[in-house]
Amino acid sequence: MNAIEQQNDITAIMQLVADESSAFWNKDFEAWAQCWLHTAYIRMMGWWARGGVTVIEGWEALSDQVQTTMAAHPEPNPTAAHVRRENVNLRISENMAWLTFDQYGQDTGDLAMDMPGLSRETRILEKQHGEWKIVYVNWLLEGEATEGNGS
Repeated sequence: MNAIEQQNDITAIMQLVADESSAFWNKDFEAWAQCWLHTAYIRMMGWWARGGVTVIEGWEALSDQVQTTMAAHPEPNPTAAHVRRENVNLRISENMAWLTFDQYGQDTGDLAMDMPGLSRETRILEKQHGEWKIVYVNWLLEGEATEGNGS
């Protein structure tokens, strides 16, 4: 992969991560779904104090869960997408990428979907038909941190 292709992939991956987060917090299921590969082997795993451990396996289960959550809490929350991502580590091969970062989010009062403070994040992506798609998300929400609370 040449330097231009690598930079294009970096830009596309970081934009996809931002788009997926924005669509989620804006309760835009269709836009959110476009960020994911629709297959049985995808996974979402995480932990936060309000909800404990989350483990969702497969596109059908994940899409059902997200649609249910968005329907129960339909009010868009665009300010939640105002996060700061630091300590980014991105490894890209031909058709797979591995990304970790620290995310600092704001407390916006959305108890069902807010991610305030420091969250340790992981994404695994696959490139299919020339487009990056998410296949794995993990988060560990530590909460309020001295480093910042989003911007």
